[in-house]
Amino acid sequence: MKTEKTQQKSSYFEKRERNLMKWVGYWRRNPQIFVKDYLGVNLKPYQKLLFYMMNKVDFFMYVAARGL
Repeated sequence: MKTEKTQQKSSYFEKRERNLMKWVGYWRRNPQIFVKDYLGVNLKPYQKLLFYMMNKVDFFMYVAARGL
């Protein structure tokens, strides 16, 4: 039989886990927002698009060059 304190503790952790799972789902759908919010990196618009497309399509290739 659980005591009241144990029930509160378990409900706190259950609530925390549910909230975490919501955030994880949100960040998986929006990796560019994860980079900004969690890692604290400000991305340029083209970088946001790259992260988004890397997550959405099965085949992704980005060919980049540095000047001519």
